[in-house]
Amino acid sequence: MQLTLNIPDFSPLTLNKDLQELKQTIKLSTALMLFKNGNFSIEQASHFANLSLYNFMEECKKMRYLLLVMKKMN
Repeated sequence: MQLTLNIPDFSPLTLNKDLQELKQTIKLSTALMLFKNGNFSIEQASHFANLSLYNFMEECKKMRYLLLVMKKMN
């Protein structure tokens, strides 16, 4: 599936970011949100974000989702 977004050049998202960096930021943010909301498992979210499981867990930790990770693993 492919999705197209139109983001204005003046958007705070686009400041100082190249296209690849912006794509990765959006994918990671979406993966984190879907994981947090219970729509994705941690494995699905890490795959969606194109990150290893370890790196995705590090991103969760940065976003304070670490407790969610621990709860879902139990």
